[in-house]
Amino acid sequence: MLREKYKAFELKDDEVCQTVVEGSLFSIAAFIKSCDKGSIITIHTPDGEPFLIGLSKMFLYCEDREFLDRQLLPYLRSMDGGET
Repeated sequence: MLREKYKAFELKDDEVCQTVVEGSLFSIAAFIKSCDKGSIITIHTPDGEPFLIGLSKMFLYCEDREFLDRQLLPYLRSMDGGET
């Protein structure tokens, strides 16, 4: 189950960008799509617990595997025209 808000980070080269994303499929997907290829992406609960960790569009960990497999990945693929 998604929470109301998450802390989202994009790590690329020697830069770290932090933002807050709403706890919805659309907001999380929009953040991921805005990240550069090759970036490390981490999304954490407000308490600092990891929710999603990935490299570009390859996800290494997701607290809610059903959300990842059934909602987020198909949605990202549809945004890419099936390319994710």
